[in-house]
Amino acid sequence: MKKSKKLLALLLAVLLAVSALALPASAAGAGSIGTRYPTVFVHGLMGWGSYDRINDIVPYWGMTTGDLMTYLQGQGCECYSATVGPLSSAWDRACELYAQLKGTVVDYGAAHAAKYGHSRWGQDFTGAGSNSFTKLLPGVWDAKHPINLVGHSFGGATIRLFADILADGSAEEQAYAKAHPDAAHPLSEFFTGGKGDWVHSLTTVAAPSNGTTFIEANSDATAAAAVLVTAMAKTLGISDLKGVYDFRLEQFGIYADPDETICQTLTRVLSSGFLLHNDNAFEDLTIDRATDLNKGIEMQGAIYYFAYYGNRTCYNSTTKSYQPTLRMWLPFQPFSLKMCRYSGTTAGWYFDGYGAGLKTVRVTPTKVNKTWQPNDGMVNVVSGQWPFHYDRQGVRHDDNHAPGTVGMTGAKTAVWYVMPEQSVDHIGFVGSFFNEDILSTRAFYRGLMSNIVNCGG
Repeated sequence: MKKSKKLLALLLAVLLAVSALALPASAAGAGSIGTRYPTVFVHGLMGWGSYDRINDIVPYWGMTTGDLMTYLQGQGCECYSATVGPLSSAWDRACELYAQLKGTVVDYGAAHAAKYGHSRWGQDFTGAGSNSFTKLLPGVWDAKHPINLVGHSFGGATIRLFADILADGSAEEQAYAKAHPDAAHPLSEFFTGGKGDWVHSLTTVAAPSNGTTFIEANSDATAAAAVLVTAMAKTLGISDLKGVYDFRLEQFGIYADPDETICQTLTRVLSSGFLLHNDNAFEDLTIDRATDLNKGIEMQGAIYYFAYYGNRTCYNSTTKSYQPTLRMWLPFQPFSLKMCRYSGTTAGWYFDGYGAGLKTVRVTPTKVNKTWQPNDGMVNVVSGQWPFHYDRQGVRHDDNHAPGTVGMTGAKTAVWYVMPEQSVDHIGFVGSFFNEDILSTRAFYRGLMSNIVNCGG
């Protein structure tokens, strides 16, 4: 009897181990997904990607449920995890993404650099030197070889701006280059436009497309966090841990220079007023700044658009407001509760520029009412669904299909498809902190990739 119990216990242990590794792969059904084009995944605020060594230990995409890039590769999907500045603005992150994909030195644009008081140049992705990285995509990237884009959280804002610049370029950068000709440093091809068909599909996952009330509702905590992580960025930026987790803020002077003494480096780095430049994620995540950014971002005629969002709040009939459920990741719950109770009108302005060029930009104030209460712990449901100004171009809810199923064969380009609500919190979308299981996390991404395949991607 004892031997049989031991044998049964051993068998159960083996089955559990196998299920964690093999079962999710077999759950994909008959055959692999098999995407036609490469898919580039872009992380959110404070995230990381394949260029950071921490990703080999704790992958951003599949933190505690196993590396999703490896899993999806096994499902026939060519996938890559991009690495952009964890605290950088949507603009700077878009420029970094372009350099990684094309294999160039990051060019933030001469006009943008002058406006925000930082260097025009960033990291090197040419693969030509000891301090250079190899480009992310091994193959050709152009109109005949487009890519699919997937962005989680602030990565959603990043890829929307990225696709818009690819297609329409930057009138500001073009005008600056014309007025300040520099044969040695010509205008980056990223800012010339005409590349809208270089992207086949764009998918946002729990993305604050209209900003988030997390900033306003938790203003003290956000301010404290901004100061703390900036201090971390300066410390790690000049330490041996830079390659493990990199804030990528060279444009703001946060880097180690071998030709300097440690005192010179510390003086330069500590005097860098990164937050004062107003060119960062904290600024872009506010509702007012997101509203202004959205004015210049339109859907492109060659791209398929999808949006996935989560909700881990429920309505309380006693308080007549929403509140986080117990299934939400515990550290999110107090912040989520404040978001549920927050109401009012946004300021209707934000700071733009740096130093002498600092000016106040005014936008139409946004009324934050009860429709903003449901959230995933960091992003409001109404913001995760679609950018408000896209309504006039066509927004469709795919409510005919249950979560995890596909049915986008008849999808059209330049239409924003809002997929069914997921009962997942913000960090759960990337399989994090044990609040999502392996099966459901991988099933979600199989469904996401299958939708892309059904649209020819």
